[in-house]
Amino acid sequence: MPKQESNTELALTDESRALTLQPAQMLRAVIDKGVSAESVGVVERLVTLYERMADKDAERQFAVAFAKLQADTPAVQAIREVPNNDGSVRYTYAPYEEIMGKVRPLLMKHGFTVTFSSEITDARVVQSCTLQHVGGHKRTNKSAARIGKGPPGSSDAQGDGAASTYAKRFALCDALNIVVDRDTDGRAEGGCISFEQAAYLKEMVKETRSDEKAFLKYAGASDFEHIAVERYDVLARELHKKSQAR
Repeated sequence: MPKQESNTELALTDESRALTLQPAQMLRAVIDKGVSAESVGVVERLVTLYERMADKDAERQFAVAFAKLQADTPAVQAIREVPNNDGSVRYTYAPYEEIMGKVRPLLMKHGFTVTFSSEITDARVVQSCTLQHVGGHKRTNKSAARIGKGPPGSSDAQGDGAASTYAKRFALCDALNIVVDRDTDGRAEGGCISFEQAAYLKEMVKETRSDEKAFLKYAGASDFEHIAVERYDVLARELHKKSQAR
């Protein structure tokens, strides 16, 4: 049986046809009357109107499809462990590959594509995630990560790659409004962030000119070294957004 369209989808389709049909009919009427200096001006204004209406229609299609994508997107659990030098668990996270593996079929289902571009500025790698709908409308989210040493025992190149993937993961999560659930494993629960993570948050607070006391109060810690692991992703993401808005 053919798929039944909802009343909302039908209404949007009818409205879209009406919006594009009127400028097209007016353009045809002007062309049929012959080209003149006056008609050229009219055509230019009609083309501008047509493009503006087409952009609005594409934006509406994006909003409807994105709402459906959000409804289908599952929760993502942080299960990948990052060890300390002594082998104990420092913190857990959800890798980019796992998140993309979950959302890629849903992106295709709802008519979306995701592309990335990167640049390095001031010892930071910036990843731009562009979410585009088949209707033409697109939206870009950026996220930055400081280039550091990376996980224990990693090389400089691995550290650079880790920063790039880290920023890519944040940009993707921001674009799709994904919140990663922290791992509830007893070994990770209640732990504090690493020294490198604490230094990064402190640097970002300074860079964004945030109130340090207010930030620590919001983080629920007396100092940066005692911020809970499960709070790190949320805090880092909010500082990223504030940094990008400056």
